[in-house]
Parts: sequence; C-alpha cells; structure tokens
Amino acid sequence: MTAPIAAPIAKDVLASAALHLDVLEEFIGVVRRKLAATTDPFARDSLTDLLLSLTEQRDGYQAFLPLAAAEPV
Repeated sequence: MTAPIAAPIAKDVLASAALHLDVLEEFIGVVRRKLAATTDPFARDSLTDLLLSLTEQRDGYQAFLPLAAAEPV
C-alpha cells in the first residue's frame, strides 16, 4: 500500500534535487566570476571557502543524477 505513495514522492525528490543542482551551478558561476574580479585577500579567501562549500553540496546532489536517469518517464 505504501508503494503507490512512494513513487510520486521519489519523483518529487528527484525533481527537487535537479532544481537544487541547477541553482547551485548558477551560484557557483556567480562566485567564480566574483572571485576572478576581486583582488582583496579577505574577500578572495571568503569566496574560496564559499566555493568549496557549494561544490561539496553540488557533488551531493549529483549523486541523484543516476537515479533520475533510471526513472521511467
């Protein structure tokens, strides 16, 4: 009885993960551009830390990609 409910939730989770991944990719691009445009050492260090955090998050969401590809349409 829980199987019919689990399928739509899984699709919602995969769709949400894909959306988060897209947002993270865009934000990573913004951070990289800002990092390239600044020479302030403190700002560069801060942006580098942020970039590391964002790329780690992106890697987590990328783990969902094989599951999304395996989902029937």
